[in-house]
Amino acid sequence: MSERKYGRPLMPIRRFNYTARQRIARADADIVLHGESTDAARFDANLHLSEYEFPPDARVFVEAYRQTSLMRFDFGTVSAPRPPPERVLVDFPTVDEVLFRVKVTAASERAGVLLGEADQLRPRQPEQQPDRRVPLLPVIPANLGDEVWRVDFDGRTSLLVSRDLHDWKQTVGSHTFRALVYPAALRMILERILLIEDYTASDDPQDWRSQWLQFAARIPGSRALVLPGSPDEYEEWIENAVGAFARQFQLRTGFIAESAQQ
Repeated sequence: MSERKYGRPLMPIRRFNYTARQRIARADADIVLHGESTDAARFDANLHLSEYEFPPDARVFVEAYRQTSLMRFDFGTVSAPRPPPERVLVDFPTVDEVLFRVKVTAASERAGVLLGEADQLRPRQPEQQPDRRVPLLPVIPANLGDEVWRVDFDGRTSLLVSRDLHDWKQTVGSHTFRALVYPAALRMILERILLIEDYTASDDPQDWRSQWLQFAARIPGSRALVLPGSPDEYEEWIENAVGAFARQFQLRTGFIAESAQQ
């Protein structure tokens, strides 16, 4: 099968930002988490906003969130940052997979309008170096009833894993889990993007759908450098990307080896 069968390249879509919202670089929003227990876990936010074109009186907020839980902290203004003295994450049953976002909002003209944002900021420990990568599929423990895992599409993509497992972190890290879950999750996500939402743009680095299409296109040997020319070819393109993903990480080999040890 030739790559040229797919007659339509990854088509760019021009996007307009009517509110002139600025994207705050991850390097300018460093979140440091101290402690692991929820009654003692607190954070520091190292924010560098002076180089952005924000009004001096614009308000700065830092939000910690995980699924439906959210805590908002007032960090003063752009010209006079003032971190709140209490920055303890008391509203979360666990600090595992808590993410952060930084928001800058107008204070005078168009009060409350969002002027700038950095989202999905993963905190680091004090001894760790900043990691600017954005996980496409963060793993989050959740109450799933009798389900073991589920792909969540609430705003972005995340892999929910039952918190009732004996050791969910060890389970997620096993070759068996990776082999059985990740190809299915990738197929589910690409089907959502192409078959359900009919989304084919890949030029927006902030859109989770564009990020996933770029990821699939860059899998070695996936033949997914261009999107199929019609919806009739979407399924073949998806299967090709999933197969290349499994080959890249040798999922069958890892599954067989781990099964033989049990």
